[in-house]
Amino acid sequence: MGSALSDGIAQGAAGPDEFRTAPLWGLGERIFFLHDGRTTNLISAIEDHASNGSEASQVAANYLGLSALQQQEVLNFLRSL
Repeated sequence: MGSALSDGIAQGAAGPDEFRTAPLWGLGERIFFLHDGRTTNLISAIEDHASNGSEASQVAANYLGLSALQQQEVLNFLRSL
């Protein structure tokens, strides 16, 4: 998850800045996002993954590099799950 999303909780072999991502199926029905529900904003959830040590930093950067229309298409797809 990286330092920005670290929650201070260790679970098994996963340290406080690591978490096993939940499947995206059902994402469109969720109200809260991230592993601990700290945001209700899907864009913030994507942007927050761009943090030091996060394996998803490049994915967040790729999303941010898309045009506004392409970003909206990604959001529409995620909400359709």
